[in-house]
Amino acid sequence: MKLYKATGEKSFNETEAENNASENFIKLKMGLILPTVSDVAIFDGKAAVDYPIVPCGMATAVVSEDRDEYGLKLGAKVILNPYTDTGDSGSGYAPPGLYGIDEDGFLRDFISVPIDNIVPFPENVREEEGVFTDAVAIALKTINSLKVKKGDYVAIIGGSVLNLIIAQLALYYQAIPVLITSDAKYLELAKSAGIYYAVDESKENVSLRVRNITGGRMADHTVIQALSVVSPNYLYTITAEGGSSVIVGMHTAFNPKMECDISEIATKNLTVTGVTHAKEEFPAAINLLAQKILKFDGFIDKTVPLKEAQNLFEELSAEGAAHTVAAIKV
Repeated sequence: MKLYKATGEKSFNETEAENNASENFIKLKMGLILPTVSDVAIFDGKAAVDYPIVPCGMATAVVSEDRDEYGLKLGAKVILNPYTDTGDSGSGYAPPGLYGIDEDGFLRDFISVPIDNIVPFPENVREEEGVFTDAVAIALKTINSLKVKKGDYVAIIGGSVLNLIIAQLALYYQAIPVLITSDAKYLELAKSAGIYYAVDESKENVSLRVRNITGGRMADHTVIQALSVVSPNYLYTITAEGGSSVIVGMHTAFNPKMECDISEIATKNLTVTGVTHAKEEFPAAINLLAQKILKFDGFIDKTVPLKEAQNLFEELSAEGAAHTVAAIKV
């Protein structure tokens, strides 16, 4: 097996490893791999992980051998569930472990994993859709945390694929999403996905625009992705009195420092929740993909082979948001 271990110094050690996994594990050939913001932070040495480590926790794969006892056939496509079990940390709460953060992840050519981490592809779901399953799960947990009801206004701040999925789920639950970003490519993708209200914060007064959209009541709920380019002040400036907010991130390895005046949150009686993982929602995310209610067209705008992983991560580290999503095809 060929592994790409991040050193924490903007480089990978490309190594060969024997497959010494238990016979109960399923051997897979990797398919499509999606690097996330956390993966790039791991590459840059900014993440709270033990180096060296193989990054990436969002991927698809192909079964490498018949495993009749599990109903798996050679060549069957599967979605990888990145969540693993961890013991109690002593605080009474232990977040789930994750491939690519707590143990070596999916940036490799082959892997062996337990059957519990394998989900056969639902019928008619494409690889370019299934690879986003964990993002869908996190989006679903975000919407559930807000307790969104029909007709609620949901302001979603930050240009990202995760926020586009959250906006589409808000529509599915008959709420009214308002995507706010200065990134033209996400504004365009929002329109393509049926998001009617997409606000360009570089050209419009966001508070005034949200007030106009909501008829003066402001947003019932606000979602802010933990990105360095996003202002946390939106938590209280565009959320209605007594409203709720979620600060969402793709996993816990790296979330940038965000500062705002929390007294304003108290003054408006807001409820603020954090979401960075969604182990419990993963099965429901699979069902949502099978229902084909979400659009992923245009999300992946660059694909490279595994051997170009170093160059791709260097590009993602330097350019940040140059691509919507860059993928690695094995």
